[in-house]
Amino acid sequence: MAAVAVHVFGTPITQGTPTQRAEAAAKSQNADDKLNEVLQASLHSQKAEVGRVNLGRTNTTVVLLYNVTGETMTYQTKHEWHGHVGNYPITIHPGQGVWVIFKHNGTDSKGSVGAVVFNIDNCIDSMIAWNNATNSQNTAYCEMNEPGYYSSWPCDWKVIHNKLMDSGTTSEASMKGFTTKVTILSVGWGISGYKAEIIRNHTV
Repeated sequence: MAAVAVHVFGTPITQGTPTQRAEAAAKSQNADDKLNEVLQASLHSQKAEVGRVNLGRTNTTVVLLYNVTGETMTYQTKHEWHGHVGNYPITIHPGQGVWVIFKHNGTDSKGSVGAVVFNIDNCIDSMIAWNNATNSQNTAYCEMNEPGYYSSWPCDWKVIHNKLMDSGTTSEASMKGFTTKVTILSVGWGISGYKAEIIRNHTV
């Protein structure tokens, strides 16, 4: 079940049309120095993880999300091959420097490998996946599909896992006027940063 976000930075944009809100968000990823604040919080989290007992046996992925759609995004489902998340964000609002952070913690020697799906205004689902496995190259993968697809029987998570394993450190997918972009930000110590941006296309 979804839970509240671990950290939320920035001020939601509530005025204007979805296009206007998306354009404002696209221009203000670092509004009030929020992106730097997010990166510092991420680094602090990473340093805290370094001090954990038995860190060498597990990996942690710090996920940074940014909504540039002009719409509120809502959590739909998750899939965890290895590891777990204590907290998922339920909603991600468009805003000035509104970044959301959550951590996916590895629970065994196979590391942190998972995926989460958010819906954009009942129009489309955006799926982002990360592979922060032990003793292998980290990879990022994303795709978009019709609402509810990732919670239904046609969705084959084994196929998605294979695509994630075969992907590189970046991935991009577009559908119905929206784009999802994901990037691995490696920092070492078994900690991996993962940035995801969901964008209304004409704001790019």
